[in-house]
Amino acid sequence: MERNQLTVTKALIIICIVVYLVGIVRQVEIAPGKYEPYLTQIGFYSWYTCFTEGEIWRIIFYQFLHANIGHLIFNMWALYFFGPAIEQIMGPRRFLVFYLVCGAAAALFSSLLGCWLLHGIFWPYIGMVGASGSIYGVMIATAFLYPDARISLLFPPVTLTMRSFALIILGIATVVILANGHNAGGEAGHLGGAIMGLLIMLVWKWRIRNRYRHYK
Repeated sequence: MERNQLTVTKALIIICIVVYLVGIVRQVEIAPGKYEPYLTQIGFYSWYTCFTEGEIWRIIFYQFLHANIGHLIFNMWALYFFGPAIEQIMGPRRFLVFYLVCGAAAALFSSLLGCWLLHGIFWPYIGMVGASGSIYGVMIATAFLYPDARISLLFPPVTLTMRSFALIILGIATVVILANGHNAGGEAGHLGGAIMGLLIMLVWKWRIRNRYRHYK
């Protein structure tokens, strides 16, 4: 890929930033004195809005929404860091499908665990926004392909292999879910995106091996 070429990774980052900025400009009052971005209102995912009201497109659109600037910055930094390597291996179209499918799986897995473990009777109405599920899928794909690659974190300032990093973030998500801790629904989404990413990579590896055996 040329350095200045508009890749899928860059396009996703640009779209998320633009959507966030539009959300700042266009807000609606959802309660007396309380405002929320209009795009969040029409785009957040919940089981009720997506499947009961039939707004299926929300399962894709929610992936381009973010709750706050910190949420946006963290997700876009992770996508910028991990996305290019996976896009280069998969190709732009497959990478885009991979990214969106992981995000959709994140939403569905969060709803599934919401039904079983979290939120009680209110689980169909719990809203979700953010690209985290998609990006967890990308991070797990990176760990799958490059388990011994090393990554340096800012907080805490440590250096880990991708395998260790993946196990830690999945472990944290699992503990928070089982404890029904803060943002357990969001962590369920992270775990769902990661599981889908791993499943896709396992199928991808299986197909590559079969193809190699066929032509051997």
